[in-house]
Amino acid sequence: MPEPTLVLAVDDSITQVTGMQIMLQQHGYEVMTASNGRLALESIRERRPAIVVTDLQMPEMDGLQLVAALREEFAGLPIVLTTAKGSEEIAAKALRLGASSYVPKRTLNEDLVPTIERMLSMVDVADHHTKPSSLLKSVHLEMSLGNNDIEVPNVIARLEQPLTELGLLDDTMQMQISTALDEALINAIIHGNLEISTELRYEGTDEQFREVVHARQKQEPYRDRHVTILMEANREEVTFTIRDQGTGFDVGALPDPTDFSNLGECGGRGLLLINAFMDKVTHNAEGTEIVMFKRKADASLETE
Repeated sequence: MPEPTLVLAVDDSITQVTGMQIMLQQHGYEVMTASNGRLALESIRERRPAIVVTDLQMPEMDGLQLVAALREEFAGLPIVLTTAKGSEEIAAKALRLGASSYVPKRTLNEDLVPTIERMLSMVDVADHHTKPSSLLKSVHLEMSLGNNDIEVPNVIARLEQPLTELGLLDDTMQMQISTALDEALINAIIHGNLEISTELRYEGTDEQFREVVHARQKQEPYRDRHVTILMEANREEVTFTIRDQGTGFDVGALPDPTDFSNLGECGGRGLLLINAFMDKVTHNAEGTEIVMFKRKADASLETE
């Protein structure tokens, strides 16, 4: 029987960290806990977890300092932030510095486990054996994806393979691109092709939400729709175009995805992550297409 996946939960609130520990253990995870970034770092040096879930505002070493330390010492380790009102500025810095995703504290019960599962699924399928190649100069790739969101991590791994060969990806950029692609593809499938609203996600349990998804995947006209993915890349930059066949949505009706004061909002979380990790993001007028542009990672990135 395989060993349970190890998660490190970091929070100076005993109530909060205990709640996360119980919830994660109920889903089959092994959980270590720490009350601040310094203790978390010591724990990771003794035993590396598969993923870190951390609060931002803590004594001794806060979440931003922990992200910076992990980026330096444990590159590629996925980090999920738990965000609360008042932590927007530090969360924005932590995401740009190398954190992989975030979950508002008020939706931890609904969003934490699915977020961890998606992060780990992308790590599992990533091809860490691909090496940069001086022979490859540019790539044009087109893919077509049905409405089975289980396939998304495999699609992301396929897209990232030539980016690694082009020398575009370091560990931080790979995780950020993975997260942005994951959010964009899931949005295209769930909210685009299957026309399932964000509100429905929070009206019941995750199991009930998945039941709705599975039902739509079998119904007309939703079942016959697909997502088109285009990638144009060279040794300096990459552009992704993701297009669904749904009825579209009003992008302007969502919270401003470039304003980190909206971190606590349920709607628009995916677009906020995409805008945090990409250099430029645009949508078509119908709301059925997103274009994401990213330049090669800047090795001189600082915490400020």
